[in-house]
Parts: sequence; structure tokens; C-alpha cells
Amino acid sequence: MMNENDTNYDFFYVARQPILDRRGITYGYELLFRTGMYQTFAEIKNQDFATMSVATCGFSKSQETINQLKRFFINFTEHLILEGLPRALPPTVTVIEVLEDTTPSSNVVAEIIRLKQEGYLIAIDDFTDNHDSHDLIDIADIIKVDVLGKSEQELRAIFSVIKNKKALKLAEKVETSKVYNFLREMGFDLFQGYFFAKPENLTGKNIKTTFSTKLRILAVLDDVTNDSDKIVDLINSDPSITYRLLRLLNSAAFGFSMKISSVRHGVILLGVARIRYWLRMVVLSDMLSPLKPGELLVLALSRGKILEELAIDGHIPDFKPETLFLFGMLSLLDIILDVSFSVIFDELPLLESFQEGYTNPNAPLAIYIRLLVSLEQADSSKFLDICKTLGLKPNVVAEALVRANSWTDSITNAII
Repeated sequence: MMNENDTNYDFFYVARQPILDRRGITYGYELLFRTGMYQTFAEIKNQDFATMSVATCGFSKSQETINQLKRFFINFTEHLILEGLPRALPPTVTVIEVLEDTTPSSNVVAEIIRLKQEGYLIAIDDFTDNHDSHDLIDIADIIKVDVLGKSEQELRAIFSVIKNKKALKLAEKVETSKVYNFLREMGFDLFQGYFFAKPENLTGKNIKTTFSTKLRILAVLDDVTNDSDKIVDLINSDPSITYRLLRLLNSAAFGFSMKISSVRHGVILLGVARIRYWLRMVVLSDMLSPLKPGELLVLALSRGKILEELAIDGHIPDFKPETLFLFGMLSLLDIILDVSFSVIFDELPLLESFQEGYTNPNAPLAIYIRLLVSLEQADSSKFLDICKTLGLKPNVVAEALVRANSWTDSITNAII
């Protein structure tokens, strides 16, 4: 049972409504913003925030139980389009809905054309026969018409404007079989509304992101001279960002078949440009609730850094330092998220060695978890036994612990 009052997490809500073609086959889904678990309508106070929440958390959550290669329709404001933020999502499945209040300026039109050239589909939302978006319909891939409350005469007038356009015509808010049959006969290609299915509410939770981390990430993203190394370091400093990045990379829409060995590996696969857009949306959507990090998050960072320090010094030769950092940091995810590792493995593209290390006490990496636990519990007897088994001098581990704690303190001291 999800406890919405748990202060260790940020909860998010999204609704998913299918869009059907003329054969009744699901063409895709529209993702809709929600502010509560049982809410049946969008209560939007900030459209940019609503979009960023849907495009980050909602996108990953919505793909958990359906064909991940179906199209997803997401509203983007004029501001977010000009910022290039749709590029955070894969073009193979993303339909960018241009809102009805978007001004078709030369800048907007040019950016939409660039997005189309990169493979994104463009949908014009709430088209009417006296709408400013007339300037956009010639480059649109899909034209959406809100049919609720409109007479047959009004619908015929709207359809006459778009009938000969190459774009698919989508009728939304279709609520009865009579209206559906009328629209189908008129020539609409796609249909959405209560007649087919009400939006399905989805709820999820993320580990909270610290406020100082958010600010540091925004500062780095705003400085175009910063390279991938700086971005990797920032992602590594926050388990919440790491967790969501791995969930995004697990999406079939990106088509990555390999498992992720480190944050750097993920950044390389996704590309620095897309990472920048995605991070900006994640951070800005998180900025509403700046709270102190929980002790578990600090402990997760410390675990990762201790193993990384030992690897840097050559004491764990079989793994790269950045791989061990990720392994250590994610080793508490089952406790932080209150779900089993078997569920986590379905969500995250983790290496087999990670999965074994978390669940099989005889796995090569599992002994390092026991080493970390002995440090956390101040169990000197167990600590010394494990050091002996690993061929590690206790003072080497102690020095790695000191360096790890110093690093962790530098990450969190601004907010604790």
C-alpha cells in the first residue's frame, strides 16, 4: 500500500487514455497530468510543471504494463518547445502536442520543423476552424479536434478545413456510439474518449532529490562549457536522479539491449544532449518540495563511494571504480523504495553481477555488501573476518571510509 504521507519520497500521478484507429486497434496513449491518486480531471496551476512531471515520471511509469513501442501524446507548452525539452524523450514514440494557446511565431514554427526532422510527430491540440494554429496544420502529423458539445454542423465546418491535409485527424472526447459513427463516416482517422475508455490513473514514487543537488545540476546545465564528466558527477551525487535515469534507459523505446554498468555508461548511451534536456525537466519538476535528504540516501552515497575508493586504489581489480560506485549506491534501493529487488530488476537495466550481488550471498559482489554492513554496524569482529577473506588490510578500508565520508559530507552539508 502506497503511503502518500511518507516524506522520504516524491509521489507523482498520471492518467493514461488510449487512442484508437478506425479498426479499433490502439494507436497510442495520451498521458494526462493528475495531482491525486483518485483524481479524474487535470487540476493544473502551472502548465510547464504539469508537462515536465508527465514527461519524466509519467513516461517511465506508463510503460510498465503496456506495449512500450506505442506512441505517447504529451502536451508541451510553447515555452518548453522553444527550450527544446521534448528532446528528453525518444522520438520513436513521442507525439508532441502543441497546445491551443501556442503562438505560431517564426521561432516556434522553425523549432517544430526541427523536431519533425529529428523524428518526432507533431499534433495540433484542440483545432477549431477559427484558430491561430491554421499556420501549423500544414506541418502537423496529427490534428486533434475536441468534439464534445459541438453540433454536426460545427464539426463538418471544422473538418472541411482539415479534410485535404496530410495529417491524421483525431477526434477527442468521443462519448457515444452515435457521435463515433458520425465522425468515422465523416473521415476521422483516430478516436479518443469515454466511449472507448476512461483515463487510467497511475501512481508512483521517487526517492526525494535534495534541493542543493537540484541547484547544482541547473547551474551545470546552464553552462554549455561543462562536459559529460561534470554531468556524470552530478548524477552520481543523487540516488534519486540515478534511479530515474536507469528507469528511463530501461524503456524499450530507446532500444538498448545491454545492461548499464555505470552512470557514465548510461550518459554515453543516451547522449549528452538528450541527458541535458531530460535533467532539466526532472530537476525543475522536483523544485516544488525542497526537503532534507533522508539518512538512507546519505548512507547509499557513502556505500558507493567507499567501494569506488577501494577500486581506485586497486583493491577491487575486477570492476571499474564507477561500476562499483553504482553497485554500492543502489544496494539500498529495496529499503528506500520499500519494494523487493525482484521488482527493481524489472524496472532497471542492472548488470547480472549486480543482481547476483544483491540477492545471492555467495556471489562475488555480495561480500562487499557484507563489508559495508559490518562498517555501518561497527561490528569489528565481522569486519576483520571479511577483510581477511578479501585480502584487504583493515587500515586500507578505514582510509577509504574517511575519504568517502568527506565526499558525502561535501555533497550534503549545505542542507543537513
